[in-house]
Amino acid sequence: MKKYLFAVTLILFITGCSHHPKLDKDLLVTNVCNSFDSDETIEPDSIKVSRIFRKHLSPYLQDISEDSAVALYNFIYIRLQKDCVSFKDISDRLNGGLKKSDWREVDKEPESEISATDFNNFFKVQHLKYLEANGDTTNAYFTDSTWEDHFRNGTYSRLSLSKLNQNEFVISFIESNNELRMTLSKPGDKYRYKILKKEKVYYSMFVQADGSKIKSLFRLYF
Repeated sequence: MKKYLFAVTLILFITGCSHHPKLDKDLLVTNVCNSFDSDETIEPDSIKVSRIFRKHLSPYLQDISEDSAVALYNFIYIRLQKDCVSFKDISDRLNGGLKKSDWREVDKEPESEISATDFNNFFKVQHLKYLEANGDTTNAYFTDSTWEDHFRNGTYSRLSLSKLNQNEFVISFIESNNELRMTLSKPGDKYRYKILKKEKVYYSMFVQADGSKIKSLFRLYF
């Protein structure tokens, strides 16, 4: 995927661009997603991604460095993974089975099977682990009001936690020094978690970001 990102970035530079006075990154993500949602052109996924990205990003690339252009492209790409179902479908196909984690998307939110006691005991555990898309293990440390992710490269993310009911809680992004998480979230972004079931070595979990249509299942391991 890194080679693919670099190739598309080169296309953006080669095609040329015109000046645009202001850049609203959130609005740009929305506009790019809308193009993927509405585009019915039959063509290879890689061509579609290149064409739509070129259409929306080219006006912003004049008079900025190559590093800044790559950073903008990566920001849009990562945010679309979080917020745009139609783009994520394409991205998953382009990844071609490289995914090494147990995360998967679902169309319908499952019901929880845990009891109130199970829910209260969950917060007594305080340390669980989950897999990133590349197979890396991330450590999650939490209380009934805080959540911290500690990543393999030594970086972290800090979030607040609020219980919603007897099987759901919300974590709200505060800060991070992890490059991916800083791109994926901004302060105040919320993620709703539902504990579905307690298994022998893990909890089955559901998560959905506030404002996103993407619904996901994953596991939190003991």
